[in-house]
Order: sequence, then structure tokens, then C-alpha cells
Amino acid sequence: MPAVASPRLNRMSWTYVSGLVSALDTRLLTQRATAELLGADELRDLCSRVRQTLLFADLPETAEPFELAEAMQVSYAATTRRLGEASPMPSMADVFLLPLEWQAYRGFLREKALGLEGAAAPGASVPRSVWEQCWAGQEAEAPYDLFAAAGAALRDAAPRDEWSPQHVDGITHVFEARSVRRAALGTGSAAIAGWVDAWLTFRLALAALRCRFNQWGGALAVEAFDGLGEARQALAAMGDEGRRDWRAPLMSLGLPGVQGIAEDEPLPPVAVERLIDNAMTEQIRAGRGEAFGPEPVFAFLWALRIEALNLKAIVAGRAAGLPREAIAGDLRQTYG
Repeated sequence: MPAVASPRLNRMSWTYVSGLVSALDTRLLTQRATAELLGADELRDLCSRVRQTLLFADLPETAEPFELAEAMQVSYAATTRRLGEASPMPSMADVFLLPLEWQAYRGFLREKALGLEGAAAPGASVPRSVWEQCWAGQEAEAPYDLFAAAGAALRDAAPRDEWSPQHVDGITHVFEARSVRRAALGTGSAAIAGWVDAWLTFRLALAALRCRFNQWGGALAVEAFDGLGEARQALAAMGDEGRRDWRAPLMSLGLPGVQGIAEDEPLPPVAVERLIDNAMTEQIRAGRGEAFGPEPVFAFLWALRIEALNLKAIVAGRAAGLPREAIAGDLRQTYG
């Protein structure tokens, strides 16, 4: 997927939101401050400290893990959405919000096509009526055209009695990648388009790895690798269950640290996902050097995503009674 962006980027129009994120950046947690949250004695104390962060001031007074997780996801989505509305191009926030909408659509398809209970997608905002129209095959305008295309692709992939959750996940991952990439191109920044291309390539590799370890065969449609050039061969190798060392293709894609994952790692996809986020944080860090424009805004939104993941991991882990060391091992790297 080559990075192609509009040459007409008016950086002056980004002055306000660039200044806004520069001010808000000082309220993000450093790596050390994030780790220090693990020292809270009780869950109540931990939640009290989490409420002092930029993202989660409205965290409800509850110790129920699922309620906390949903509330944190909703708060993250709301903050991201507000920053998108403050930007000259809302598609900036769509890069981060579209995955939530695809999560909701996957749940809808599992229910509609398979008769299964759909998983909740806290923070998603698209009404169910829109998903009904997409599934019915009605023409839709962007961004919903790709959701409708995913529904059509599912119907064309196999007879209805052969549909499975793996088919739903594999097909929707392909169209999700396309929709997120389109949103990145809409920012007009070649740098952002390049970052998102790298992120999506790693994410497709992760999806192929999950298919491999769950023995889902060819659930991830081969169209997912179209336009990826040299990366296509490495991604195809990820799904090859006959290939013993699954780390080599990831190394060829340039994912740092993958050689350090032990062969007996109990949850390789989880470890790989953490490496992907850390690698992208290092790439996107460069965006903070721009005085104004879409790049510093994108870099801040990425930092928000990482902070949300870290805080949710800490709260959920402590609520589940996990050892502090285990939770610390799942934390992503921050800028600071």
C-alpha cells in the first residue's frame, strides 16, 4: 500500500488544534508515572488516581471490572472525537475511531449472519439502522461504503451454511484496513499515510498470526495482502502453518524485538501486538517535532491511544487480581 497523500496541505489551518494538543501533552502520563499506578494498594485507590488523568476524569464509582472497562473505552472515544471535531480534517480522528465502529459492525454481523450474540463495542457511535442498511446491500456513501462492501464480500465468500466467526473476522479485517488507510490519506499528510501503512501492515501480520495459532486456515482473505509489494510474501508466510518459525516473517517486515519472543511464549499474538504498538510509537514520535499541522495532532492521538490501553490494562489487571509484574509486562511504551 504505497503512501500517497494530497499535496494541498494548509498547515496554517492546523494552528489552533496544534496548540491545543501541545498544551494537553503535558497532562499525559510518562512511562514512570504509568508504572507507579501499579503501586496503589486497593482498586478504589487506583481508580481515584486514574480519575486524575486527562482521559478518565469521569470514571464511575464502581469496582465492577466490565463497567470500568466500558466506561474507559467510552471516555477514550469521546476525547478522540472532540479532538477530531477541533481539527480541520475530522478524518484525523477517524483513523482511531473507525476500529471501534468495525468492532461494532463485527458484532452486528455475528448476530445477523450467524445468530450469535454480538460483543459490545463501547464508544462506537454508528446507529444500528446504518448497519442494517449496509447488510441489506443498499448503496452507501463513504465511510459506510466499505462496511456495505464487507457485508457483500461475506455473502459472496461461501454458502450461508458455511459462514463462521472466522469468515466474519477475516473479511472485515480486510475492509477495516482499507477504511483506516483512506482516513489517513484524507489528512493530506504523507508522513501520517506512511505511519498508518506501516501500522496496518503489522496489524495484518498479527491477524495472520492469530489465524495460524487458532488454526483458522485461510480465514484471512488473500485480498488483505493486495498492494503490499514485498511485504505480501512475508504476510503470506505468517499464515503458513507448516512453517516452524513464525518470527522470521515478522523480522523481515522490520518489527523490532520479535526475535526476543521465546518459542514457548504462551500467547505470541499478545506479545507481538505489544511490540507493534511500541514500534509505531517510535516512528510516530517524529510527528511531535512539527510546530503545527496534522502530524503533531496525530502523534498526540496516538499517545492518547497508548495511555488508554495502559490504564485499561492496569485497572483490569488489578480488578482481576493479577500480579503487578504480569500487568507491568503488558504495558506499552509511552513517549516520555
